[in-house]
Amino acid sequence: MKSLIRSTLLGALLGAGTLVSAQAGTLAYQGVDFTSSWSGNVLTLAIDASNPTGSWADATTLGALQLKDLGNFDSVALTSAPQGATHWTLSSNELNANGCTGGSHAGTGLCFSGAHVALTDDMVFQFTFSGGNPNPIAPQLKVNMFGTDGDRKVGSLMGAQLPVAAVPEPQTYAMLLGGLGLMGLMARRRKR
Repeated sequence: MKSLIRSTLLGALLGAGTLVSAQAGTLAYQGVDFTSSWSGNVLTLAIDASNPTGSWADATTLGALQLKDLGNFDSVALTSAPQGATHWTLSSNELNANGCTGGSHAGTGLCFSGAHVALTDDMVFQFTFSGGNPNPIAPQLKVNMFGTDGDRKVGSLMGAQLPVAAVPEPQTYAMLLGGLGLMGLMARRRKR
């Protein structure tokens, strides 16, 4: 019986470790890490960009970003952003070298642009969706990086699939912890 309890506890702990480690998807491109997660109706994108390399080596600011292939939604808002990007403008157009001026992806993609934001680590953008059926499992991400002169776009737009991992809801953790507590009580009771 003790071995059964130990095996069950070990399995539960391994399961908890899996839940914790599966919280974020990361894309690394030219010295910049894009980390994303999805919880409820909020998509969080964290950008670590203090040391860009490759065609982005001369980049100092970010001026626009696009996410498309997001399922469908009625509206989206930029609810959190690095200082300077909080007033970026939303468009449903494709991001190209001139900004959010390409073809439209209304209801399935977003493109935010505006005043350039200095590249740093821990740049966090949060997008809150409403209506429709948003499904950001592997959206395509594009970004516009700019050099020191401010108006000169630097390097590639990227255009890569961004892995997005779902963050377990608090209820999932509560159930896991409750189950572990119950198993501990049962083990203690049997020990007596």
